[in-house]
Amino acid sequence: MTASGVTRIFRLRVEEVIALSFLLPTTYLTVVANVYARRVGDLGDRHPGGLARLAVAAGVLLTLVAARRRWPDSPHVKGLREVLPFLVCILIYTNLHDTIGFVNPHDVHPTLAALDRGLFGVIPCVWAQQFITPLRTEVMSFLYLNFFWIAPSTSLILLARRQWPEFRAATMGVLVCFYLGYVLYVLFPAAPPRLVLVYEFKRNLQGYPSLMSNLSARAFSLLPVDSRAAFPSLHAAVSLVALVYAWRFVRPWFWVLLPFSIGLWASTIYLRHHFVVDLIAGWALAPVAVWLAPRLDAWWTARQAALGYTPARGAEAREPPAAAALTA
Repeated sequence: MTASGVTRIFRLRVEEVIALSFLLPTTYLTVVANVYARRVGDLGDRHPGGLARLAVAAGVLLTLVAARRRWPDSPHVKGLREVLPFLVCILIYTNLHDTIGFVNPHDVHPTLAALDRGLFGVIPCVWAQQFITPLRTEVMSFLYLNFFWIAPSTSLILLARRQWPEFRAATMGVLVCFYLGYVLYVLFPAAPPRLVLVYEFKRNLQGYPSLMSNLSARAFSLLPVDSRAAFPSLHAAVSLVALVYAWRFVRPWFWVLLPFSIGLWASTIYLRHHFVVDLIAGWALAPVAVWLAPRLDAWWTARQAALGYTPARGAEAREPPAAAALTA
């Protein structure tokens, strides 16, 4: 039986379909935002490289499709397919800073600042400036940048061990968390405190020349002044998801990851990237992703099986007994 156009989508993995559903509109919006910014000149320059990053993501996806057709049994192609979703997800993440404020102008950061003040009597990221020293700034900058290895770390360990069901579970949990966060970014546009409370900060985050803080400051200075992507904190959400799966599947790694994650959370406040309520929202998002990811993957796997398509490695081993009912 020939599959219809609708059912052919199940030849792909669910994370690939989600990535494409974000990549296409994100590419369009990035192009439109760049054109509009240049035309009217009042939004500031877009973050350099946005279009290039999305082109890389699209190119890698197309390369993978071509490679799968040419070398369907190649272990290198199969390995690339396992790790590619992380790359595409991060590339989309970097471009959301450029486009959210352009799409939804209804900012919520005044409410977030008010909530922080109401909960703590002060805005913690402003209060924390009394503790600024060059050494602390360097340490916090280092901890903040660790996010990019913390997020995939548990999955990569499980991949190296070829623990496919566990790898699949951890990967789907992290990716679902990212994409849920992206939706919330658009629904609740929020700039970071470093942009919206600029006049309340009396001390500069000055570290040592040519070290981590200086490089970070230069990178963040490239972001447009209308940057939006702060609520919820995906630094909090995704690192907590990585911790959950480390606790479940790689317990020694959990104890390695824990201090880096706590340091990451603290750094987002010290470096003025988030309000505390952003972190709270991120921590609340993490268990939602952990709950939703296996159910979404099981439903997709059941549909693939019903249509005769091959599921992802590890996905079939996690299919719940009631999966057949999910296809009804």
